Amino acid sequence: FAGTVCEKKGIHQLIKAMPAVIQKNKDVKLYIYGRDWFFPNGKSYIDYLKNEVLPKLGEINQHIFFMGSVPFKTLALKYAEAEVCVFPSLMETQGLVAPEAMAMNKLVLFSECGPGPETIEHKKTGLLCNPYKVEDIAQQINWALRHKIVGETIAERGRAFVLNHFEINKITQQNIDFYAHINENLV
Repeated sequence: FAGTVCEKKGIHQLIKAMPAVIQKNKDVKLYIYGRDWFFPNGKSYIDYLKNEVLPKLGEINQHIFFMGSVPFKTLALKYAEAEVCVFPSLMETQGLVAPEAMAMNKLVLFSECGPGPETIEHKKTGLLCNPYKVEDIAQQINWALRHKIVGETIAERGRAFVLNHFEINKITQQNIDFYAHINENLV
């Protein structure tokens, strides 16, 4: 996982999904990369997860690691090391983490909310989950870990999709064309 460690990113649900993942995949580890978020009272969200959520899940905390913020180059290396990159956001604009991981040829599990279906076609260019259902997050991660060869093919298609749709020169030209079209209609 990469992103701000806050409720809207679905990290709480991802952590709660981990017992069902670890039950079927004993060696799985969840690495969480990103800066902390703070409640209005100043309390750390990471501290909340560590002190109030993880203890209720038993020995699961031996499989979950909060890595903090890392430089972009380091994050790219972490994507490269990952088997699956999971971003179960409850709400999202067109975030960067899913396309970044897809560009690294990684199997991505993204939220079916917001831009998820615009970014990923389920089991064709990545995986989608209902981020409000812990069971679905676990089911999709377990599917990815059981179907590694199919997952590699999906990841390759995901990379091709991202390179085709998010390439900087293409997006720049689309924006120029859009503004030129608007300008033509105003004159």
